[in-house]
Amino acid sequence: MLSKICCTIWLVAVLFVCLATNCFAQSDFSEFEVKQGKGEFSQAKHFTFLKRAIKSQGEFVIFERQVYWHTILPVKSELLLLTSGIYRRTDTDQDYQVLTQDKQINQLLANLLSGQIKNSDWQITTEDRTGCYQLVPTLIEVAKMFKQVKLCREGDSQREIVITDQQNNHTNIIMKITTKELSQGDMEAIKLTH
Repeated sequence: MLSKICCTIWLVAVLFVCLATNCFAQSDFSEFEVKQGKGEFSQAKHFTFLKRAIKSQGEFVIFERQVYWHTILPVKSELLLLTSGIYRRTDTDQDYQVLTQDKQINQLLANLLSGQIKNSDWQITTEDRTGCYQLVPTLIEVAKMFKQVKLCREGDSQREIVITDQQNNHTNIIMKITTKELSQGDMEAIKLTH
């Protein structure tokens, strides 16, 4: 009987501490969201076995949770991140080729790039730098690929995403949103049928 009382008191104390320190609070990522927009990106892939990063740059279009990612330099390629899959087309390809149809990975990457972060997908820590978060995946399949993601926001038009994989390679992406108005051509870029 005494052990049940002690256990109950301990649970109440833990609950009180959590409520006092907001350990159940969810992070608000609404300022990161881009429901629609387009812009430019620069990307640097740092592999542990290379001295220099592999850099690329290009443009992107976001509409809801669909992302068109067009690498222009050093080699042209196009990625479509859709709920049905991730598709790639190079300069020599007529049609898109399927990279993956894993819904968890598709949605997670599209959500990261569009800033539509789900608290349930991550263990979230606020960093000292204002507007930055460290995200550790909670989904088992995602955790096999990604060790962590650092997400930062600078103003309304710039995002920085640093993805670290399980081999400690990391990809640093800087996205600059140039407009939140999309043309018909922009809308067509997000469709798989072209």
